[in-house]
Amino acid sequence: MSLYTLTKLPMGIGAKATDSDAALLPKEVGARLRQLRLRADLTQADVATRMGRPGQSGKSYVCQTERGYMPGLTLNAVMDFLAACGADASAIKDIIDAYTSRPSIPEEKVIKQVAEAAAGLPLLRQARVEWYDRFHQPKAGMRETPEQRHERRVREAKGVARAIRWERRLHRTFNDVLNEPHIAAKDPMAIHLRNYSRKVFGALRRTRKARPVWRDKAMAKLGTWAVSHELPPEPSALMKQAVIVLFADMERRGELD
Repeated sequence: MSLYTLTKLPMGIGAKATDSDAALLPKEVGARLRQLRLRADLTQADVATRMGRPGQSGKSYVCQTERGYMPGLTLNAVMDFLAACGADASAIKDIIDAYTSRPSIPEEKVIKQVAEAAAGLPLLRQARVEWYDRFHQPKAGMRETPEQRHERRVREAKGVARAIRWERRLHRTFNDVLNEPHIAAKDPMAIHLRNYSRKVFGALRRTRKARPVWRDKAMAKLGTWAVSHELPPEPSALMKQAVIVLFADMERRGELD
């Protein structure tokens, strides 16, 4: 069994963020083997001789093993090294356990991509994205391969993170408009204005790539909604214009894609 087949596993104990994934496990095992050799008060040449590799080439082999630069390192070689130092497999058990107890490689990739999607958000918002990824379930009866499931999870996490960023910008715009007529946040009108701002933003997003006539119809329908909820024309017009300006700015910055 070759340790090289295990080197694609995620980062574990003692690994540095700058290490390549293909070298993590050999480097950790190599560092542990070096500790055992020093504890046994042996030189690299001594270990090489005990492993049946006398001479300069054997010493170089031990040196490379300890540095983790042996992509063809086998389990047999590691066991020979341990025996040469008077140790057994239990000396590296914690390292192996740390790797085998971690999620699978595809799962680690999904977790990393979800974290990248939530990067830059406040901690509570990041937790919301990660929570959604962990607990959201697809529709009942939906069949998908593991690859499709991973792609869906990343896609949905990015969608949640994007929606949170939209909501934060929309909230700032809402507050700016609310401050102009000095409307209290708990005023019923403020609640309707908040809902109205979200509806305007949603209508703009849904008709983003549609013909102008469809956007005009959507806006006209929102005007009817505002009247039915007794929103005064001036604050509702201010809110609508502010959201339109915000939407255009976000579109120009590429924040809607």
